[in-house]
Amino acid sequence: MDVEEAKTLLNKSRDKIDVLNEQIIDLIIERTSLAHDIAISKKALNKDLLDTAREDIIHDKIDNLLASRDVDKEKIIEIFEILVEMSKQEQKKYLD
Repeated sequence: MDVEEAKTLLNKSRDKIDVLNEQIIDLIIERTSLAHDIAISKKALNKDLLDTAREDIIHDKIDNLLASRDVDKEKIIEIFEILVEMSKQEQKKYLD
């Protein structure tokens, strides 16, 4: 690969990352916005904010999705733990 090809590849890859970052942000916002629906459902069903059974299900699904993929599983689990925490914080606004 010559210098020009390397520069082109670098720029194209960075452009793709920019697009993916925007999509990830949109998906996080969409996921977090569902907290309202979850919170009002939990309230109607007299359920607690903390649902460890559901969190276990989420972890199992993530483990299954990652089983055959070459990624840092620990880091992805950390990301999902952050997303779950964001959802709980958002739900708490509607349950208090």
